[in-house]
Amino acid sequence: MENWYKIERGKQNLKSKIVKLTWKVAFVFVLLTAAFAVYFYQNAELAKQIFATYLPKAQSVMNEDGTLSYVGVVMNNVFACAMCIGMGCIPFIFLPALSVLSNCMIIGALLGYGAAAGTISPLPAIVYGLLPHGIFELPAFFLSMAMGIYLCRTLTMKLLGKAKEEKILTMLNHLAKTFVLVVIPLLIIAAVIECNFTPMIMKAAGIHS
Repeated sequence: MENWYKIERGKQNLKSKIVKLTWKVAFVFVLLTAAFAVYFYQNAELAKQIFATYLPKAQSVMNEDGTLSYVGVVMNNVFACAMCIGMGCIPFIFLPALSVLSNCMIIGALLGYGAAAGTISPLPAIVYGLLPHGIFELPAFFLSMAMGIYLCRTLTMKLLGKAKEEKILTMLNHLAKTFVLVVIPLLIIAAVIECNFTPMIMKAAGIHS
């Protein structure tokens, strides 16, 4: 009974730590995106270089008629979230943080360049173009980034001998279950909304994608 209690308490502590880290990732994400939007508003030409790099990836989830592919969106986002977690397997260098930075840069470039060119008003673009599916997609990404960072931090501390109480197999099991039971369902719901409803919402709001 005592061992069971310790295991359950450990699971709750792990869950609590990841939830807190997820909120921190979300906070940093918003701040960095806003900073990048201001930067690219003032340096619109640099945003074009970002788009040139990002365009092939965006086209990979499009159908031949220019609409979003549901399967393409789901597979792309599941792979991206899995990579966020998987990169955490490499200790010391915190590669998942690069995913946070790159996504902030892309969204910031889109908002900043659109505002500078007069083609996008940032607030309506966020409200009508991002939030409808983003309320499901963004938490999935934030959670995946947080799990990747936590995994990297734990492995790093283990190698330094400073996290002896952490059980690696217990942590990996929790991360895997969270990915399958939370992240993937959120991404599926987000893709349904993004492919079927977001375009209609944007069109009704007079926003052209």
